[in-house]
Amino acid sequence: MKITISGTPGSGKSVVGKYISKKLRLKYYGVGELMRKFAKKNKIDLIELSELLNKNNKLDKNFNEDIKKFNRKDNFVLDSRLGFLFITKGIHLFLDADLDLRAKRIFKDKRKLENFKTIDGVKKEIRERLLMERQRFKKLYNVDFTDLRHYDLVIDTTGMNVNIISNIILKYLKNNKIIR
Repeated sequence: MKITISGTPGSGKSVVGKYISKKLRLKYYGVGELMRKFAKKNKIDLIELSELLNKNNKLDKNFNEDIKKFNRKDNFVLDSRLGFLFITKGIHLFLDADLDLRAKRIFKDKRKLENFKTIDGVKKEIRERLLMERQRFKKLYNVDFTDLRHYDLVIDTTGMNVNIISNIILKYLKNNKIIR
């Protein structure tokens, strides 16, 4: 079983992906974590990384084209904005949430590359990042990852914890006879 999780920043993709992978005994892969490691190694923040990727199509394609290699694997959860595009025969999920909640989640998370002083600063960064990613992917792949028609299941995670979100996903998988 191949599951991809896409969505907006702060919607819970990584937390849900890790939880679901444990629950289903699948390997978890997170493209966001790979990008954060790259940014940290190069001493830049995520906005600077997005700007670099906007300028350097080859670097951006390398990040994304590596996702195609996962098609040779079985049984995983992939947290990737473009997983739906590159993973064939997968279950494609999209998570979203209210902007205020997403900003609070990111602010609370205190990732090393995301040093925000205010919630408004987080909201600004979320909007910038989302816009840059949408433009970049449209230019490179002629696709909008926020177009919900790409996904098998769309969940608004506002007001939900990881257990509730995961139960919705598990119920979907059972109802579609993907798991028992």
